[in-house]
Amino acid sequence: MARFAALAVCAAALLLAVAVGGAAAQGVGSVITRSVYASMLPNRDNSLCPARGFYTYDAFIAAANTFPGFGTTGSADDIKRDLAAFFGQTSHETTGGTRGAADQFQWGYCFKEEISKATSPPYYGRGPIQLTG
Repeated sequence: MARFAALAVCAAALLLAVAVGGAAAQGVGSVITRSVYASMLPNRDNSLCPARGFYTYDAFIAAANTFPGFGTTGSADDIKRDLAAFFGQTSHETTGGTRGAADQFQWGYCFKEEISKATSPPYYGRGPIQLTG
């Protein structure tokens, strides 16, 4: 009977660990599913977007998997916060400046490079991870 009780406790602990730390065990795809990705970035494949077809879910997962700690470290809340910050930054950098549009926050991942000739020398922003002034 003691073995059964110990086995039951171990099984319960394992189930709890999977439920709480599932994202760490399964990777970033367990938090950012294909449907979540599509709902966060609904216009990324719009015909008006120069980067249409570039920012795919599969490419995101492949890139995330090359950094094992990305979106998999810490508590479930920490993971969600880190991923929200990542998508907030990368979406902001790829909107193409649609500030003021009624749905401006839905146009993330629309651009993959931007050119500003207002600076000397001209600034050529590339990709979603960059800093703007």
